[in-house]
Amino acid sequence: MERKFNILIADKQYDPGNIFKEMLNKSGYYTVSLSAYSEIIDLLAQKRVDLVIVGITATIEICESLMREIKRMNLKIPVIVISSRQDIQGKELLIERGLKEWISQPFDMEYIKRRVKEILSV
Repeated sequence: MERKFNILIADKQYDPGNIFKEMLNKSGYYTVSLSAYSEIIDLLAQKRVDLVIVGITATIEICESLMREIKRMNLKIPVIVISSRQDIQGKELLIERGLKEWISQPFDMEYIKRRVKEILSV
């Protein structure tokens, strides 16, 4: 029996139309979307999370803080950013901190599914 992976979609605002969540659910992943930082940290402390996707409206600071908290909790959870922002400095900073992938607009859903699968297969 194949293990289902748990993906947390963290965003300042919920994913508009749940596009990413629906796509990942159809691909066989369990997903949860949260926008409150405290709820995100509580979930990470209480449940197994295999991947965090930081959504399109989150700021670099929120993502960096979340990555620091994951490290502080001694969790080995890869983080992907899916962003409409074209923040090269922010992207470089997060990659230096261990970000696995930064996906910018226009979003290619097949590419996102492929990268999620590749990252979770490592």
